Amino acid sequence: MRSSLSCSLCRKAKVKCVNTGTAPCEKCRKSGIATCVLTRPRYRPVHKIVRSTEKPNTAHNGPSSLRDATWQGSDGSAVPDPKQCCDKTDTLQHIDRHLVGLSTSVILKSLNVFTNKFPELGILHLPSFMKELQSADAEPTRMLLGAILVVTKSQLTLLNQSWACSLLDREHYAFYTREMLSQSMLQAPRIQTVQSLLVMALYEWGCCGFHQAWVYCGVAIRIMQAIHSQRVAPYPLEPVIEKDKDVVSWSIENRTFWTCFIMDRMVSSGTYNPLMLPMSEMVKLRVLRPLSTVEFAFGTDLAAVSVGFEHGRHLNGLLDITQSFEILVSGFDIWAQVMTFIFNDGRRAPGMCAAENCPWVRGSAWSRTRHQLEGWRADQHHRLHYPGNSVAVHMTLGYGESFTYINLLYYVSTLMLHREYFPFIPDAESKPHGPVDPTLEAEAPPGWWEDSALELFGAAENIAGLLHEASECGVHLATPFVGFCAFSASYMNLYVYRFPQMNLGRSSRAEALMNMCLAYLEEFRSVWKLGDAWLKTLHYASILYERASADRGRYRGKSRADFNTLHQSIHEFRVVDRSDEHLREIQVAESGNAASEAMDSETDPLCLSAPLSGLVNDLTQSAYEQGAWSQWWPALGEFNNILDHNIMPPAAKQKEQGGLNDLHFPTSADVTSGTYRTGSNDKEQPKD
Repeated sequence: MRSSLSCSLCRKAKVKCVNTGTAPCEKCRKSGIATCVLTRPRYRPVHKIVRSTEKPNTAHNGPSSLRDATWQGSDGSAVPDPKQCCDKTDTLQHIDRHLVGLSTSVILKSLNVFTNKFPELGILHLPSFMKELQSADAEPTRMLLGAILVVTKSQLTLLNQSWACSLLDREHYAFYTREMLSQSMLQAPRIQTVQSLLVMALYEWGCCGFHQAWVYCGVAIRIMQAIHSQRVAPYPLEPVIEKDKDVVSWSIENRTFWTCFIMDRMVSSGTYNPLMLPMSEMVKLRVLRPLSTVEFAFGTDLAAVSVGFEHGRHLNGLLDITQSFEILVSGFDIWAQVMTFIFNDGRRAPGMCAAENCPWVRGSAWSRTRHQLEGWRADQHHRLHYPGNSVAVHMTLGYGESFTYINLLYYVSTLMLHREYFPFIPDAESKPHGPVDPTLEAEAPPGWWEDSALELFGAAENIAGLLHEASECGVHLATPFVGFCAFSASYMNLYVYRFPQMNLGRSSRAEALMNMCLAYLEEFRSVWKLGDAWLKTLHYASILYERASADRGRYRGKSRADFNTLHQSIHEFRVVDRSDEHLREIQVAESGNAASEAMDSETDPLCLSAPLSGLVNDLTQSAYEQGAWSQWWPALGEFNNILDHNIMPPAAKQKEQGGLNDLHFPTSADVTSGTYRTGSNDKEQPKD
């Protein structure tokens, strides 16, 4: 007989459940499944799923290929969309049941992806996590699992893992984790709350929620300080429930505290916000040095671990790959110093151009920071140095991501330091030399600028090579910091591609390396919203440098001071889309020289000295020179319309066009399929 009762297995398989009203059903009885439970279906209004024909953009606001109000849970039940459902409690319960119902296999695979792909978040001890997840008090651990799945889900999409289909969209996990955190942040301090806050801080940063990331990180640090205080203070401010603490529990707290230290630097760099955890404070709090991978996994004798942690050579010799987390801790401390130097005006700060503060002078701010960076590098075993050692070798050891991350951190810090003293707009034939805005008050030693150029552009080359090699090996890294490294390397390879003499012609592969970084950023922006603004910044830098290299007189007398907004954007880890301001700076710079160059434009057959309104006429005639940019940005004729509208009166511009934000920026797939073509005569607009 057919009954309204059915078991979950038959319901999931969408087959008729033949039963007599009591378990087991006929199918489960024949299969020997003793866990058969018959239930009545729960009817819930479910809207029809509408699938968009456009490629989903997972980087922005979660689901885009599914426009319904429900999602399928791991047990086949409908999970309300948190954006459309008014009952938050009901949605939380659905997602909580979904997390409870996830198989151990899916959870372990997800945790393994998280551990490998986010080396800066080295907080997860898998055996302890799984034990807590199966305990009676598992709610805090499920909150942490939700946070981990927020950042892991998009990584799984890139990795194309079939088992990930049982997971919800990351926006569901983000909703769940935020709601759970709002309840737990002001309760008794727990390590899972700190860890969840740190993961969410990274997620919010990648989605351009910079204020949220800043607050999440700050709260995490305060809770971690409270936990640490309960452990070490002779007279704690609050009563502590004594629990037996094994070495693994202490190790987890140690890793979590140092992860707070890293994230504090990550969300402070690129901003003017002060650090909450200076290294001196960590030493004063008697925080044990960061534990190695082996010490963290198996626990260690705490008495044997040195208290505190200072820059300089490790007590036990050179640091190896198993100590990669400790390397990252001290590396991010140096990176934060580099970013602080740059965002406090760098070479343009008062007194920085004086002879005693020039970068080659021992004891200057630049020299001290570089010395610290090179000391950090020297403390690492030589097998950790790229390109002398490959990603593939470390991948076979299971440390491909950590090896890549350490080297990216070194090379991006090197790049940022040396770039600060190079001119923003050199001449096409310029050789390596110092800044002109302002000039330094002393002459560099012979060969100093040539050596600095070699390090600067060599760092950009190594970043591009690292990312390409890692991708070839399947070591995919798509975190906000790695995206910033790709952006910085792409910019410097663009710079030396247009001005090859700035590295004495030693960057023959600059265009190919730039394309590698652009390919990475195109994939990156499908995961993180940060990527969009970085690509737009690179586009305007490309327009500027293409024109500057084509005509030596176009920007005569112009310097970094005339492009402050663009200069700000190329340094920002907290990137903001300032496309309109970049465009305006180029327009003002060109219009300022237009009058003095009017006579030259009349006799110039290529009209290279024409004002900005003639930009596309020039570029369309040499569209083949655009290289990779024709793959990432609108056809040149369309860009000309934007420029023409930009010089209209504001009212007319608003009437004629919605603005730059309404542009469709094509991807490489659009070019491959022929949706966009370069040139003004054969351009085909994409169909809506």
